Amino acid sequence: MAEPIVFVGDSITELWGFHRAGTFEAYDLIPRGGSGQTARWITMRFARDLAETGARGVHLLCGVNDIGRNEGVFVPVEEICRTLAGMLDEARALGVKAWIGSLTPVDGIPWNPEVRDAPAMIAAVNAWLRDHAHEHGATFIDYHAVLVSESGGLLPDYGTDGLHLSPAGYAAIEPLMLRALGRIPDAPSAPALCVKGAPAKATRSVRARLIGAAVAAAALLAAIAALVLELR
Repeated sequence: MAEPIVFVGDSITELWGFHRAGTFEAYDLIPRGGSGQTARWITMRFARDLAETGARGVHLLCGVNDIGRNEGVFVPVEEICRTLAGMLDEARALGVKAWIGSLTPVDGIPWNPEVRDAPAMIAAVNAWLRDHAHEHGATFIDYHAVLVSESGGLLPDYGTDGLHLSPAGYAAIEPLMLRALGRIPDAPSAPALCVKGAPAKATRSVRARLIGAAVAAAALLAAIAALVLELR
């Protein structure tokens, strides 16, 4: 029997456990999401969540509420990354296997429209996680690539308010999550098939991901440029 894995995070995780309770029950996954919580708040309960659930694995997904300034102050990308890295290091010290999900795409912060650089900050956090999560003993899971629209926001069918995921959004990322956690086998690679009428849909899907990646890269460069100007 697979050992339980606790999902620690904010409302994205909380709603995942609610909308997709069947998946969590079937694969021995334990949701511990806290609506509105920043990464810093989550650090205060992180070890307790591991201890109370007895989980030997942890899936971490948080940071968007820091970007949304839920504590009333601007939190730079570097601080968000340090906070996430600290929890991964804590899991490793406790002998708990860790996975960390990318921040999911957003059109903006619904409760704080003054935050206009959310997509750029998300791109920067995700770039750091992609490059450095392994240094802290964790496996990075890129949910952003599955959910992003051509404009770099959240695909309408996968969201409810431009930030939170719909049941369809969670269903779309679950195969990626379950494979990463080892709950289901990797999908076998199949040769490309030329089916009449199918290439157009596949091409649109590939184009959407490429455009989304380009938007994220541009946003990351803009964020870096802004940081350099601020330091001058």
